[in-house]
Amino acid sequence: MIKLTRLNRSTVAVNPDHISWIDASPDTTLCLLGGDKLLVRESIDELIDKVIQFRRLVRIIPSASAREDLSLIEGDPLPEDALRALRRSPSSMPAGRASSLPPHGGKGG
Repeated sequence: MIKLTRLNRSTVAVNPDHISWIDASPDTTLCLLGGDKLLVRESIDELIDKVIQFRRLVRIIPSASAREDLSLIEGDPLPEDALRALRRSPSSMPAGRASSLPPHGGKGG
């Protein structure tokens, strides 16, 4: 959830996955997936920053040891350098990851 400020200065928490679009004319208006609209004091740029921070927080790798052995959170993409290394040596990949890699030079799909 991200915390936002309504025009009357009350605080509201919004699930960023439920934001359909944002408009600023002149007040910042969020349109939620269910059709509800919410007027907030934050600018569009502030909202984008808050959503990015939220996404980063949700996707944090739990420990340094997990990064070292590439045991990433389910659904996280592997970094490019790790992909290159694993394409050279698929046996070093955690179980279940090798079969999902595209062949050398391929785009996958």
